Amino acid sequence: MEETSAANFSRLPTPSQRLSKIRQRKKKTREEMFSDIMEVTRKERAHLNEWKEVVSKYRKDASEREDRRDTRDERWWQEDWQEDQRWRQEDQRWRDATLGLLRDQTDMLRRLVELQERQQDHRVPLQPLYNHPQHDPHPPHPDA
Repeated sequence: MEETSAANFSRLPTPSQRLSKIRQRKKKTREEMFSDIMEVTRKERAHLNEWKEVVSKYRKDASEREDRRDTRDERWWQEDWQEDQRWRQEDQRWRDATLGLLRDQTDMLRRLVELQERQQDHRVPLQPLYNHPQHDPHPPHPDA
């Protein structure tokens, strides 16, 4: 048994070997930690890039929707403006027609007044009725 334990003892690492192993383990642990950190960083960066793509696509889609809305609003504004112009022109035509009609009526009235004045100039003035003997300007009251 002594042989066996002596053989086992000889196989045990020496303190310098144990220290070397601890240093290697620390080194390996640091390298593993660095690798883990780098892996997490790569994953975070990939996730961040995916997020940036999603945000970029959303912004692009929103910008396109806004452009389409602006184009549609501009088209509606132009159509409204054109319709307003048509109504203004129609109103102007009605005003012009009404003014023309009023001018014509005024001219007709002026001519009628002129004609009436000319006829009165050529007519014998009417005599007042109270100069006629048959007419009594103050008729008797019926109860009298």
